[in-house]
Amino acid sequence: MPSTIEQELAEIKRLAQQSNIRTKLLYTVEDVAFLTGFSEVTVYRWINEGRDVNGGKKTVFLKPASGLVDRGHRIFPDELEHFLSHFPPARV
Repeated sequence: MPSTIEQELAEIKRLAQQSNIRTKLLYTVEDVAFLTGFSEVTVYRWINEGRDVNGGKKTVFLKPASGLVDRGHRIFPDELEHFLSHFPPARV
């Protein structure tokens, strides 16, 4: 079991990474996965297949910014917030 100091250092590292990501103008799929706690595969699924809302009555897609990069996806922070606003916060 890690010591309290190791746990605190790990938390500081996580918060620093989160802070660095939050200052970006565009998020990568890896950034979105880190911020949401879901895998990169899940984030790609949200982009390509969407995520059901209201018991499947509606599907919401995470919309990447278009025409900004040759490869991969970039997501505006506002778009991520809008997408996530459709779902209740996860219970811890």
